Amino acid sequence: MDGTRTGGHLRQWWRRPGTRRFSRFAVSSVVAFGASNLVFLLAYGLELTSPQVATVLAYAVGVPTNYLLTRRWTWRRRGRPPLRTELLPYAAVVAVNVVAAAAGTWAVDRWLQSVELPRVIDVMLVSVTFVAINGGLFLAKYVLLDRLVFRERPTGPPSDPAERPVERVP
Repeated sequence: MDGTRTGGHLRQWWRRPGTRRFSRFAVSSVVAFGASNLVFLLAYGLELTSPQVATVLAYAVGVPTNYLLTRRWTWRRRGRPPLRTELLPYAAVVAVNVVAAAAGTWAVDRWLQSVELPRVIDVMLVSVTFVAINGGLFLAKYVLLDRLVFRERPTGPPSDPAERPVERVP
């Protein structure tokens, strides 16, 4: 296999707007998830609260970070966000994540109450569940944000047919 051609394909792949956007989304998600996971571990691991409340607290820390990073850096949006087409759909996507994570961590915590394991193992298993659910929803969240929340919305059809965008078939 020719290394030059492979390098060229990789460069071409990297230059695609979707690839860079997904990479920025991944980085901003990791940053926000790091903050969320720390809050979850502290709240649940120190036995300050239940896994459901720890999940809500974790999201309360991670969501603003994730929203700001994804909106400004990933999708390059500026200005005041529209409530109906951006904030509410974003909140719905996040709500699905919160409910799934809270339900999953609750189920594992509930099961762990029926077995005798050291607390550190309990915390580890519930935390792994939190991570797994968020990781599992990562791609779905990206697709929903890309196609629903931050999609390009036409401002109206151009009056001159020559100004209309040309649809390119890959």
